[in-house]
Amino acid sequence: MPRRKNSGVSTAETATRAIHAVGQKVAGERGGKAANRVTSALGLGQIEVCGKPDCPNCN
Repeated sequence: MPRRKNSGVSTAETATRAIHAVGQKVAGERGGKAANRVTSALGLGQIEVCGKPDCPNCN
């Protein structure tokens, strides 16, 4: 994973988002759920995605 400036975002959140993105890319929704279980077990947190397509926080 290349190093990036994370302008105020914690390292744990950056790692969680990267793992979640890989999980979703590899296995879609199931991969995202699996990534959440892995990151939760590692103590990094989880990514919650709401079901609203026009949500200002998710877009």
